[in-house]
Amino acid sequence: MIPVDDKSQFGSYEPNRAVALIINITRSLGSKWISKRLIFILRRIAIYFSKQCLDTVLFDSSLRLYTKGNISEKRALFSPQIFEEEERNFIASQASNNSIFIDIGANVGLYSFSISQKYKLFENTKIFSLEPHPDLFKRLLYNQNLNSHLPIFPKRIAIMDKRGEFFLNTPEENLGQGKISQKGEIKVEGLPLRDFTENEGIRRISAIKIDVEGNEEKVLLPFIVEENRSLFPDIFVIENNKDLWKTDLIGSIIAKGFSVEMKTRMNFILKKNKR
Repeated sequence: MIPVDDKSQFGSYEPNRAVALIINITRSLGSKWISKRLIFILRRIAIYFSKQCLDTVLFDSSLRLYTKGNISEKRALFSPQIFEEEERNFIASQASNNSIFIDIGANVGLYSFSISQKYKLFENTKIFSLEPHPDLFKRLLYNQNLNSHLPIFPKRIAIMDKRGEFFLNTPEENLGQGKISQKGEIKVEGLPLRDFTENEGIRRISAIKIDVEGNEEKVLLPFIVEENRSLFPDIFVIENNKDLWKTDLIGSIIAKGFSVEMKTRMNFILKKNKR
């Protein structure tokens, strides 16, 4: 397990000139196949000459991102243009006063930091970044403290179908693939989404992004019931884990008054129909 450095001053892991140059190049490349291949090659070179993490400016935020053990961080560090850009831009484009975004399975908060750049332009906005893994949460919290002017509120919690203790199975080669189950090496606290909204006094949700490695049904099916209709978000971004679902989750959400706005390589984007 790569240790988390959440104590040293930002800038302690500033990339050297060669690595900084590679980052500038990879971030400027496009998203076509040839660009991705070049990014992959240059990224491997940069990581070889880097420490365990790098301090960088990304999404107009000061962020400490780790180069190994978490694919999401690595991708965003070197190529944010191919890190679910359509999804992030769509959520951000709908921002307004009083918007609330719930980032379920926030990882180190990359969605949250990206969208916060639009949310900060409006009044009374909030982004709840929910992540149960202790090391990912430490990274998220460190970065949030670097950017305390942004409306990001990290919470170490697992959203599930019921309250209680759960366990997290996590492959060391990619912490972001951790999945909540009844057994595992890390104990976490879980609660239903409705309970979370009540605890936080949330009455209206602008957007929910959920990436919980196949547990999306356990989070969303108990939530999208008629008694919660006033809490249905304007937007859902749901990782496409259809092969792991036992039901037609997307069909169930459509039946509650949503339409598929877009299907990307990784996610379904659904928008609430106007009544």
